[in-house]
Amino acid sequence: MASSSNWLSGVNVVLVMAYGSLVFVLLFIFVKRQIMRFAMKSRRGPHVPVGHNAPKDLKEEIDIRLSRVQDIKYEPQLLADDDARLLQLETQGSQSCYNYLYRMKALDAIRASEIPFHAEGRHPCSLMGKNFRSYLLDLRNTSTPFKG
Repeated sequence: MASSSNWLSGVNVVLVMAYGSLVFVLLFIFVKRQIMRFAMKSRRGPHVPVGHNAPKDLKEEIDIRLSRVQDIKYEPQLLADDDARLLQLETQGSQSCYNYLYRMKALDAIRASEIPFHAEGRHPCSLMGKNFRSYLLDLRNTSTPFKG
């Protein structure tokens, strides 16, 4: 009798409840993580698909056009010639630090340059979406007419 009452003491009951709640919280976190992982893995997310009640041909056309969106690349001009930040930079000189403006000017100059970039073949192409630093390092290691 004494051993059974010792087994059901208050401390043991509290420990069992604490372990149970800990297991419940861990399972909840794991299940939520798995759900979020699969939701992010799916193509359009956990929302209702586009063209839900549309005919099959229209759904296929929507999918084709949505897949083309990923291939669109556009690089806008970062600084216009009459940008107020450039005018402020010219008037203040080097009193304050505007490194980002110099970076933006450099990127615009690279885009405006006439250097033909050869990425995967013999034909010149733009470096949109690629790393310009790695291109310059490759250019340094190969023999090209643009090598300095």
